Amino acid sequence: LAGLLAQACVSQQDEPSSTTGAPKVILIIGDGMDDQQITIARNYLVGSGGRLTLDELPFRGAVQVQTVDEDDPRQPVYVADSANTATTMATDELTSTGRIATTAGAGEDIDTIMELARAAGLGTGIVTTSSLTDATPAAFVAHVSQRFCQGPADVAQGVERPARVIDCSPNAKASGGQGSIAEQIAESGVDILLGGGSEYFDQLVEGSTATAVADAARANGYDVIRERDELANLADESPVLGLFSPNTMPVRMRGAGGAEARRIENIDGHVRLPEPFECEPNPALTPVLHVVSNA
Repeated sequence: LAGLLAQACVSQQDEPSSTTGAPKVILIIGDGMDDQQITIARNYLVGSGGRLTLDELPFRGAVQVQTVDEDDPRQPVYVADSANTATTMATDELTSTGRIATTAGAGEDIDTIMELARAAGLGTGIVTTSSLTDATPAAFVAHVSQRFCQGPADVAQGVERPARVIDCSPNAKASGGQGSIAEQIAESGVDILLGGGSEYFDQLVEGSTATAVADAARANGYDVIRERDELANLADESPVLGLFSPNTMPVRMRGAGGAEARRIENIDGHVRLPEPFECEPNPALTPVLHVVSNA
């Protein structure tokens, strides 16, 4: 998959000159991953003294991504989310939680690195295990006021979240917005789009009674596929939109017998840890995406 993405990055230009810089750029984002998660993975997979492939990379760095207040962007906020963090990765601009490539307060669209790459004639691609409309991939290709405005139905009806309803109507095309995230992806022209999220692309586009977002993508030149085997039969030059699950792709492992993680209980200052359980391969997982050998 990484090779497929890298090939997309140079599919539309000759070998770069010495002043162009790197001919291929692959940005891999472990959403929500920090040193704590890496440590847990290392301890579980190879032991505390073992080495992950990540540990063998020649360079390692750390970057702080800040968050700002929606009402007063001069004020910092100390809890971020995937939307504003990915927006900063994609645009080099700080914004408030929930925003997708739009500025805090004013809600102005911010050009993303993927849009700049396309404007420069470079091939582009997104491959994700989440829904393509989820915050992290969306921040590179869409512009909405809130990450939850994923499909046309969300824009039309709003999105119910705990203790609040998110109004997505300002993102409607009828209100001067660019539409839902799925609709913007269908119009993006990004060469390779592979992930989950079919439920949003099966919704009808804004103002239509018959045309689904996936149909709009086809009208824009996309090969829309839903099965792994279809990857081998793609037209060489056509952009591809692969939708392999209704939302996030199934994870590899689950709790044995369907067991689910429970929260730590704190009763009168006495912490009670949940009982540990074994993991097993997730029966819901099908090997949708393997390495594409001819990438």
